[in-house]
Amino acid sequence: MRWLVPLLSIACIAAAETPMDVQPVKQLVRGNSLATCGYTPVKQEKSYLEKLHPEEQATGSFLKPYSIHGKKGKYVSWFGVVRRISSSGSSLTLLVEQKYFDGLTDCHIMLVSQSGGGDFRATLEADPQRVPPLALVRMFGTVKDETDKIPQVTVDYVRVWPWLTFTFTDLGAKDQSNPEWAAYCKLCKSGRVYMPYPTESYYLQMLGDPMEFRPR
Repeated sequence: MRWLVPLLSIACIAAAETPMDVQPVKQLVRGNSLATCGYTPVKQEKSYLEKLHPEEQATGSFLKPYSIHGKKGKYVSWFGVVRRISSSGSSLTLLVEQKYFDGLTDCHIMLVSQSGGGDFRATLEADPQRVPPLALVRMFGTVKDETDKIPQVTVDYVRVWPWLTFTFTDLGAKDQSNPEWAAYCKLCKSGRVYMPYPTESYYLQMLGDPMEFRPR
């Protein structure tokens, strides 16, 4: 029976979930003023953030353009909105609409740019229920390949923001987003996408209906 020990060890490693943190949804307290803060990682996230090269700390601003392409072999950390979810057991493949991030956020809520650099695919081990469609995620991992201008990222750690825990700004680098997703943004036509205290209606008008993006 000794042969069972290494086999069981291999099975446990294969089934190990990718480290993840999910931002808790809580009631936002409206104030008389809004403040800007630097990004604050949670405890488990810190070691992954420290691995980033300085050039990968900020991933797109109106002062400094950023591209998600041509980064094969590089360790990156990209924000994005989950657009497609496919699963096979505990193995997930996500199609993510990357969103630019300049390193600054609102102090009371996570803030990223509405514009982005295009789509990327992310592979990880996780329960699909923990990564809802149209949630905001921050993926830490290595770009293993790029096919048809879609980078493929093997994820080491992911942080998830469900609805009511993040919002968007219209500030950012030139938008290179997938036109398919841009068509869902009704508020983009007005040029006023920022809402400091978002509601469910806000996300429906910004991103679409999650029911259309359920796991396949």
